Amino acid sequence: MSPVKDKHQKSESDGPAGAEFIPNTPSGEPDSLSIQADDPTERLYFRRSMLIIGGAFLVMLFFFTAAFFLAVRGAERTVVPEVVDEELTDALVILQERELYPRLQVKYTGNPADKGMVIDQDPEPGLYVKAGRRITVTVSRGAIVDNVEDYVGKTLSEVRGRLASLFSTFQPLLVIREPITYVYDESEAGTVLSQFPPSGTPLGEPRELILIVSRGELDRPIRLIDWTDYNADNAMRSLARIPLPFVFVEDGVEPTGFTARVTSQSPAPESEVGPDQRVTLRFSRPESWPEDSRYGLFDFTLPEYPVPVALDVIIREPGSDDRTLFSMPHPGGRISFPYVVPVGTSIIVMVNSEETLRRDILSEEG
Repeated sequence: MSPVKDKHQKSESDGPAGAEFIPNTPSGEPDSLSIQADDPTERLYFRRSMLIIGGAFLVMLFFFTAAFFLAVRGAERTVVPEVVDEELTDALVILQERELYPRLQVKYTGNPADKGMVIDQDPEPGLYVKAGRRITVTVSRGAIVDNVEDYVGKTLSEVRGRLASLFSTFQPLLVIREPITYVYDESEAGTVLSQFPPSGTPLGEPRELILIVSRGELDRPIRLIDWTDYNADNAMRSLARIPLPFVFVEDGVEPTGFTARVTSQSPAPESEVGPDQRVTLRFSRPESWPEDSRYGLFDFTLPEYPVPVALDVIIREPGSDDRTLFSMPHPGGRISFPYVVPVGTSIIVMVNSEETLRRDILSEEG
């Protein structure tokens, strides 16, 4: 009989001598994962892989955190510049230099002079804002009209309505001069025959619109009154109100008094004349006048106009306000009148509100 093996003895096939057997499976057989985990090379490779993955995660976390704080901090702050009263192009350059962006608005202001200029901004200058902020810039489109329109051929009521609609919300750049000058014409009554300023004139500031308006065809002749013994100034104003063009001629009779006085007229008093008839008044020169004044006959000739123009004769005496000697619609041609004015006075002829002739009275002859 073979000897019985003691339960504490191990056979050679059970493992190396002196090594204690520890089962790692229920069956006592070692698996491949346990063998790999017990390999030092595999453990080193595993640790390095984990370190690489962890490092990459930390780098990503760093960059994400940096980007987050940069976004939270935002853009740098800057001061809003003042761009009001600047040209639009200049204003855009100024805003661009501050890294600010414009939001444009446009509006009519009624003033042609500020067209293309910045008239308002939001926010106000001097405030600190973040770069990249939108700045609302309001730019003027100027006036609704910047040139005088053509009103010839339109009725006076149409012109009034047109101007009222254009300047209903703004300061009017054209104001019809009153009183309206009416003349006899074959055109229908109320038709504008001529205007000043003419159409196409630029409008830069408010000004008067002078209109010559038809009163229709002459339905009855004008009966002349007797101007004999009128002083020259009163006779001129009377003729201007009718209105009839006139010429004064010195008659050479013995002078009397201190003013020039009418001695006769042509056509004669009570004559019936048409509206284009020129009246000639003969007068006697004054007997004397103040030592610091001068007497003379102001004689000039205007061009012949197709329609009457607004004629004003202004007396500008030293140290005094201007005074109007007479004002009337005039067809052009010769006109003359006597005067007695202080030395240094200027006699100014205005045609359609523009100075046409100026004469300074400095000598005995004027």
